[in-house]
Amino acid sequence: MERLSQRSVAMDGETPVPQPDFRSLELRIKRTVRRDTGGGMKGLEVHVDREGIRLRGRCVSFYCKQLAQTAAMRLSGGVRVFNSIEVEND
Repeated sequence: MERLSQRSVAMDGETPVPQPDFRSLELRIKRTVRRDTGGGMKGLEVHVDREGIRLRGRCVSFYCKQLAQTAAMRLSGGVRVFNSIEVEND
């Protein structure tokens, strides 16, 4: 059985048209970034659309920011990753 979140029915009621499952990808990226950064992220936001993946939030170091971007890129399927994560200064 096909998942509804990945398909929609064409207007004429014939062949289903595949749709990207952006929400699922957002959740996978969030989970992976949190794991790979070891809890160094605060207020992580991930938004996926046809233009790419956008990361927002705060982290404890530039290295943590790089880890987050690398994690998102691994799951991106080749789409562009926009990293707007801010590094907190102590």
